[in-house]
Amino acid sequence: MLSPRIQHQLFHLWQRFGTWVLGIVGVLSLGFLWYYLATSGPAPVDLPEAPTMRLDDPRIGEVVHEVDTLEKKFTEIAAAGTLTDDSIAILDSAIEKQRQLLRGQLKPDYVQQEKLIRLEKMQDTARATRMVGRVEQLTKDAEEAQAANRLADAERDFKEALRLQRQINGGGAESKFKNYVRESALEQSIVSLAAYPLHLEARAAIQKAEIAMSEQRWLDALTSYSSARDWLERLNREYSRTRYADTATLSRVLAEIESLNAAGMVMKVAEQEKIGDNAEKASDHDAAAKAFTLALEAQQTINTEFSRSRFVSSAKIDTLEVKQQTARSQPIAKELENLERAIRDDLRLRRVVAAEQKLPQAGLLTSKLATEYPRSRYVDGALRIRLSYLTLKSDDLRKLQDEVYERLLSLPGSADRLLLGAEVPQGLYTTVMNTNPSRNPGRLMPVDSVNWNDATEFCTRMSWILGLNVRLPTKEEFTIALGVGDGDMRSSANGGRPGSIETARPNASGYRDLLGNLGEWLDADAATDKAVVAGGSYLDNPASLVKVPMELRSKVDRARHVGFRFLVDKAR
Repeated sequence: MLSPRIQHQLFHLWQRFGTWVLGIVGVLSLGFLWYYLATSGPAPVDLPEAPTMRLDDPRIGEVVHEVDTLEKKFTEIAAAGTLTDDSIAILDSAIEKQRQLLRGQLKPDYVQQEKLIRLEKMQDTARATRMVGRVEQLTKDAEEAQAANRLADAERDFKEALRLQRQINGGGAESKFKNYVRESALEQSIVSLAAYPLHLEARAAIQKAEIAMSEQRWLDALTSYSSARDWLERLNREYSRTRYADTATLSRVLAEIESLNAAGMVMKVAEQEKIGDNAEKASDHDAAAKAFTLALEAQQTINTEFSRSRFVSSAKIDTLEVKQQTARSQPIAKELENLERAIRDDLRLRRVVAAEQKLPQAGLLTSKLATEYPRSRYVDGALRIRLSYLTLKSDDLRKLQDEVYERLLSLPGSADRLLLGAEVPQGLYTTVMNTNPSRNPGRLMPVDSVNWNDATEFCTRMSWILGLNVRLPTKEEFTIALGVGDGDMRSSANGGRPGSIETARPNASGYRDLLGNLGEWLDADAATDKAVVAGGSYLDNPASLVKVPMELRSKVDRARHVGFRFLVDKAR
């Protein structure tokens, strides 16, 4: 064993020269490894030299001649359209000789290389010419086999057709023989072939379901539709790019399934609606409201939980809501109906104060009905407008009734029909309509420049005020009031201007200005667009007025020489 002193000296020497020693050892190791790899392995083999031909070698001419002869022979056969395996073999032989020629040359001959390329393209084109027809026939055979449900035969023919088409597309044939669309279609046909049995299963299940539906075998129909759903979902999931993927049919099948599942709820809707209708007819409005509520809830469940069902119906929801709210609102509507009738009777009997006292309560009931039950059939917009108008005019009702009754005269021979003794004055028109279109102003001047629609709207409002039927007079009623035509006629001979309603001398029946002053609108069918203006005006001469002018005018016409008077019919 070494002494401590020698160990210490060796340690210092290693610290000083150890790195160098390791580096030298590494270099020597790498050198040895290189030598080993370079001298090991298989022994060299003496290869025979490739045959070589000089450019002036007479054998080159012989091969070129042979190739040209074969090419010419093939070209003649191809031009005659009689390509066969034997004729293509001629071209194959020419190509092989051309390749041998190029392999044996010392230097590349680009002319001969181009010739080889041309021959190989002719070869691909010739093969493609024959394969195209084969591809078409195989495709036809495959489709017929698929239609006959011989799926193995169909698959074999489709795959062979695809192999040939790929060979054509990948070769050097002319572009007219290449058909990448057909290649893609054949690929799809092969994939679709796997989906075809699923398609048949789905179609058969749907047919069974439809037969069961027609025979009202609901459970069988549901089972068959569920089976069809499973097949269609698999088709759409695994073969989504085939022609058998069908989301539309799947959606229809799902809707039929939901319809069948919803059938019980549909029956409940129909049953409760019928109960509600019968209760409504029996005036049991509480029972009707409860039944309509149950029907409404059932329909809402259908719309929410069976949203694909054929029984989903927003229209049915609307109908049931109307029926429900109508039944619930009946007590308010009945109270309002009685109150409104009492107001109308008060006004008819000229108990204006009593009518005024009832109007606020009627307004409250109308607002409550419209707010709480907006879809009730008892909500009457016209009634609300009428009551609002009467409330607005409550301070003028007595004055308006007094003024009108002072001017009304019984139509000769009819105590129930009262005709205004003169044309409607501007003061009365303004109070009723809150406007005055007249171009010959004056409180006691007849209102002018009103069209037929203005006149009938005035009559409607006057009906509300009087509680009686107010309308324009008919031609017959105008003629009765005119009588023999006595009384003043304000014509163009009187200065060509209208006069006050109180200044003309009345006829024997007490009516003023039936002839002259202003022409007057008469009653007409609301469906027509024209109405008669009777009696002529201050623009007509006396001779014309004597003939009692009757002019047919558009209902929307306004003229400064046209006004109206109204008739109160107590019998209606």
